[in-house]
Amino acid sequence: MSLATLSLGHRAEIIKLARLCGVAEDSLAWLGQLEPKTIRALREQATAAMFDADRKRFQNMAVASRLLPIPILVLIIEKVIGPLICARVCGLVPASRAIEIAGKLKLPFMVDTCMQLDPRSAQELIGSFPKHLIIAIARELAARGEYVTMGRFIDLIALDVIPAVVEAIPDNAKLLHIAFFAEDTSRLGDIVERLTPERLKSVVEHSANGSAELWGEALALISGVDVGLQQKLAAITGALPEASLNTIVRNTQAIGRWDVLLPIVARMEPAQQQRVINLSVLQDDAIFADIIRAVFQLPDIRPVILLLTQLKPDARARLDEIAKRLGLSLPDPALLGPLIGGR
Repeated sequence: MSLATLSLGHRAEIIKLARLCGVAEDSLAWLGQLEPKTIRALREQATAAMFDADRKRFQNMAVASRLLPIPILVLIIEKVIGPLICARVCGLVPASRAIEIAGKLKLPFMVDTCMQLDPRSAQELIGSFPKHLIIAIARELAARGEYVTMGRFIDLIALDVIPAVVEAIPDNAKLLHIAFFAEDTSRLGDIVERLTPERLKSVVEHSANGSAELWGEALALISGVDVGLQQKLAAITGALPEASLNTIVRNTQAIGRWDVLLPIVARMEPAQQQRVINLSVLQDDAIFADIIRAVFQLPDIRPVILLLTQLKPDARARLDEIAKRLGLSLPDPALLGPLIGGR
């Protein structure tokens, strides 16, 4: 089993677990046999086991650190203790003192320390950091390509700081990588809502014209937000130039995620639906076959069946013929329409 063949949810959880354990990502690909939520539970148990080991010793160090003036403590931390032990101790001292210490540390060292923080104690600490420090840490993490850490980091900072953090990371691909590894997917909508319309459009355009992997991460983002925001993102996508839509089709086929894209297209306005579903690049027997298989994987096939009615007659006849070859039969849209009550 290869990591590349797994679903987006599996990949995100396995990469996070591999990062925690310090092992190669592909070495854990066999965990793809489990549900993503099970892998996440395993990661949480591993986190507890790793960070609770020698906890008493680190608590004693945290108490002792209060006896030293901060300038001397900072010198000892940077020259002797190192970021790993510093992170263990920082999670056990009052947030106000930890922030005062962090403000005196060199930025690269402070970022190294943030990467080693116990996720369970990081929320109060990171959430209390001053805005300028958060922006500096975010910029450094993004420059290093530390997207797993950034995914956790973005969940912990105040929402009113998000616009400044986004502005500090002008690379749209990096924003998508960070969103892909966000721990709290329900918070993604709040974050996306705080992007300016121009930046949001730029992110969608960049993902549409990028690699198959990047488009897969964009799909994960779009499918993870609420219905209203999905419709907004679907509308931006549906208005892209034909060349961009063609790239989306090819990339979706490459990663095999029609089950994610079709419901998104079904949220577009009818004119956009008709434009997208009748793209010439889509009129391919292999793509049609994968679309048909994806339809039957959906928990609710009705909106997508109505979407397929937007196909031109010749293409629809061809789709039905391919379905028959696969031993499948697409439901009659006329029977489904009254049950849906609109899109």
